[in-house]
Amino acid sequence: MASAPWAEIREKFQAALALSRVELHKNPEKEPYKSKYGARALLEEVKALLGPAPEDEDERPQTDDGVGAGDHALGLPAEAVEAEGPIAQGAVRLAVIEFHLGVNHIDTEELSAGEEHLVKCLRLLRKYRLSHDCVSLYIQAQNNLGILWSEREEIETAQAYLESSEALYNQYMKEIGSPPLDPTEHFLPEEEKLAEQERSKRFEKVYTHNLYYLAQVYQHMEMFEKAAHYCHSTLKRQLEHNAYHPIEWAINAATLSQFYINKLCFMEARHCLSAANVIFGQTGKISTEDRQHRRA
Repeated sequence: MASAPWAEIREKFQAALALSRVELHKNPEKEPYKSKYGARALLEEVKALLGPAPEDEDERPQTDDGVGAGDHALGLPAEAVEAEGPIAQGAVRLAVIEFHLGVNHIDTEELSAGEEHLVKCLRLLRKYRLSHDCVSLYIQAQNNLGILWSEREEIETAQAYLESSEALYNQYMKEIGSPPLDPTEHFLPEEEKLAEQERSKRFEKVYTHNLYYLAQVYQHMEMFEKAAHYCHSTLKRQLEHNAYHPIEWAINAATLSQFYINKLCFMEARHCLSAANVIFGQTGKISTEDRQHRRA
């Protein structure tokens, strides 16, 4: 741990998160990424205050970080190594910063730099990836790399990262199961840590995103049966967790109905269209509620 006061580090990190959440249209027209650059500067300050990466972060060479080379990218079983002690804690905190720097660079369309930071995040967490403290962050980093490679139209690479996330989630839920730490909690005082219910909600949302991205990848690869299965799972989970945008959900459900029609599965198609109609009917109600909330 660096000599800087821990309170100062936490404060800078929270300020960076706040700037990261500023919507692009709220920035000056000629500086659309002004808030993102401000967040990046704070994250770099936090990284410097935390100090260098632990020397024993991993014994294997760095060339193992590519998809297909390291077991982290293949979805092979992980071992439950807890992130305990100052060296592990330092590695995990740095990994959180690398993750947010990666997302920040991707948000500002600097994909190569974003990839570099996300891969560093995975490297720092590799041995702890199945632990209660790290599994959510590891999956989120892989999800973002999956999206990045998909945007580059390197679909098989995207598939490898996303399937690895799915495998890690399933292994964690089978072997451990308790709601894991949210990445932001590594920079919160103990009294501000999240309740189990909120942790579970956030972790399940991460997994739902994983399934959503997999559905798109399988669609792109013309694996239509698999894409439909993952699309259905995503829509179902979004409803169960009340985490969806009505218009987007309705469009996706209506699109899924076309797949079922083509397969002559008319009952399933009818169910999707009926559900799409019901959810689409919420749009006017939600817009009214939003306006009333903004006035209040």
